[in-house]
Amino acid sequence: MYLDSTMDKVNELFNSHRDKLSERNDAFEAMVKALKEETMATTMALSTRIEELEGELALCRAAVGKVVLSATLIYEDVPKPKEFVGTRSAYDVDNFLWRMESYFRAKGIMDDAVKVNTASIFLTDIALLWWRGRTTDKSLPRRKPGQSCKG
Repeated sequence: MYLDSTMDKVNELFNSHRDKLSERNDAFEAMVKALKEETMATTMALSTRIEELEGELALCRAAVGKVVLSATLIYEDVPKPKEFVGTRSAYDVDNFLWRMESYFRAKGIMDDAVKVNTASIFLTDIALLWWRGRTTDKSLPRRKPGQSCKG
């Protein structure tokens, strides 16, 4: 009798634990199923968005490719401006400056420091001597914009 009652208690405890584990297992399976459905929905949404972005990227690449292609063609075909020898003729100075600005626009040069360095390449004779003296002799005062070139 004592053994039978102990056996009944063990069976009752076993059944109780089995039922609790079964409930937990069912709850866990429901949670996994919900997460799986949520993951699938997110994956589908991301796949759709990736396809949209790939289409946009293809359009951007095509547009940039055309711009880069045309820009490289422009840069290669730009004739160099004539050199400036340093004459004091307003006509010659104006023409040189106009040619340099056209050259900079065609080459896509926007930075003023690059413009100055590039323009100095096209100076010869007296103009080159003057420029070299201005850039190497630090004791001379720098000319301010709008100030006369004489002196």
